[in-house]
Amino acid sequence: MRVLADLHIHIGRTLAGRPVKITASRRLTLINILHTAEKVKGLNLVGIVDAACPGVIADLEALVDNGVLKPLSGGGLSTGKTSLFLGSEIEIAHAQSRGSAHFLAYFPTIPKIKKYAQRLEPHVTNPDLSTQRIQLSPDQWLELVVESGGVALAAHAFTPHKGVYGNCVAHLGEMFTQPQLISGLELGLSADTEMAQLIPDTHSYSYISSSDAHSLDNIGREFTVYDLPEMSFAAWRAALVGENGRICANHGMAPALGKYHRSFCPVCDLTAAEESPILKCPKCGGPVVLGVWDRVMSLAAPDVLPPARPPYVPHVPLNLMPGIGPKSLQQLEGLGTEIEILYDKTFAELADAVGEGRASQIIRAREGKLAFIPGGGGKYGTVQKWQEKGCDT
Repeated sequence: MRVLADLHIHIGRTLAGRPVKITASRRLTLINILHTAEKVKGLNLVGIVDAACPGVIADLEALVDNGVLKPLSGGGLSTGKTSLFLGSEIEIAHAQSRGSAHFLAYFPTIPKIKKYAQRLEPHVTNPDLSTQRIQLSPDQWLELVVESGGVALAAHAFTPHKGVYGNCVAHLGEMFTQPQLISGLELGLSADTEMAQLIPDTHSYSYISSSDAHSLDNIGREFTVYDLPEMSFAAWRAALVGENGRICANHGMAPALGKYHRSFCPVCDLTAAEESPILKCPKCGGPVVLGVWDRVMSLAAPDVLPPARPPYVPHVPLNLMPGIGPKSLQQLEGLGTEIEILYDKTFAELADAVGEGRASQIIRAREGKLAFIPGGGGKYGTVQKWQEKGCDT
């Protein structure tokens, strides 16, 4: 079966209104996430990465008790239309680099993630809040995940903000004594498969794409397409490591749109545009917020042949598309989900809803004909409105 999955979505508030992810929207509750994923975005599998927090566990148990969610036989939960995996994002310090990185752990059942949460609790400052820095070594955390029946992945692996390659190491073996126990890498919002494969150390791991959504609007801005024999945690886990089923494609933002695509100097307010990696400001010589592209290129070994990979399909989310504002989004709602609009609806259908100009913009994005001004330093890249690659105006 074809499965469209976004496995990195945060919970802003519990159903009782208690905070979970401080930087996430209050509207990011379990109920709203499930509704948005199915009805607005077009996903059939989501992962919440704050499920080890006690308030979220209580919400999950209540939804199961009320019959809103039902356990899947191979692990996971389901509304009947949308399935849900239970994940936890944490931050691990790396002593040698003095950096720290975010990692993800996913578990098949509520009892399994409760066991993990209970063992994790003594090692975090506030277990009620998401993405806590843990007072464990990388190996101790990874051992805890495996012993609790979980799957470990590196979150947004290439970003300067808490990405393991972007912020800590060039090889996962510098952080873990058994890096083979990491099952995959999130490409993140400023990198794609072509970039990631330039780093030979990544060749041993599956790549997945997820949104890291801190708002309902951003759910599904990146997603992975799987071919699974059934909808279950066990089937996903097997596909992730190449045992059964497969990853068909990664769909994500065009990398230049990411907030950290190129290096940025905060003193000069300058985003790099050079064709070589920028590791310090070319204008003032000071430190930069390292860009994902710049970091990858500094670690690249382009002569090392990478393994065959599923395609990476870039797109422009509707909320980053020039000319598509709240009114246009409302007009497009009747056509279908956002994924259907970005990939499937015809020019005529789009033009009938929002006019030929906006329809042309969506089709140009679908065909890879838009030009971008790269993002950097925490600011998204932008689409050059109405301009195709190679055009002067």
